[in-house]
Amino acid sequence: MCGGAHHIAGALIGAAVNESRHSSHRHAHGSSYHRSQEAAAPQPTSITQEIKLMYARGDIDSAAYHRLLEMARSGELTWDDLRELSARGAATATAPESITPKERDADIVRSLNKLYAHRSTIEQSRKENEAILARLEADAERLREQAETARQKADAIAGQDEDSARAYLAVRQDALERVSVLDERISSLRQDLARLADLESELATKEAELKALESRSKLADLESSIREDLLVR
Repeated sequence: MCGGAHHIAGALIGAAVNESRHSSHRHAHGSSYHRSQEAAAPQPTSITQEIKLMYARGDIDSAAYHRLLEMARSGELTWDDLRELSARGAATATAPESITPKERDADIVRSLNKLYAHRSTIEQSRKENEAILARLEADAERLREQAETARQKADAIAGQDEDSARAYLAVRQDALERVSVLDERISSLRQDLARLADLESELATKEAELKALESRSKLADLESSIREDLLVR
């Protein structure tokens, strides 16, 4: 993108300079009458050349540049229109800005740093919850196996030793109740993990937006620097 910006700005300045040279060449070969008229009242630059110079100075953006060129070539744009546009641009340029480019860049960096801190906290919380979830799921599975073993033993001695059978069934019931409690905690943890995943997704979207702003800011600074260098030359 940087090479493209250099190429476009260079082409615009080159075109403006070429038009100026051709104009000077035509004037030099004109009649003495025209030369005397030019000495009294210098011939203004063409509208298209002025539009190109306005774009090179940064007075207008790319969209306005192409739109004005099209209007000039179709005869819809006058010098009065161009002067009015230049006056509006100058008034805008002298108006105080609510935020400077450096302040804007600093805000973007601060926002990104906060985002990275939040993401780090979320990742840590997610890892902790996943570890707890894995432990609870293992405990629940162990208790289910314990309950099933107790049931099988109760069935095996049913009718032979009723007291032992009832004891096994009590063990089974206790294990199933504990499983029920664990299942509730497991369900809550899974909901928390889902919420953390949503937050991570939101942070990823916000990070992409901030990085896009940062990229546009750098591009704007580059364009401004290029135009300043071209004007100095």
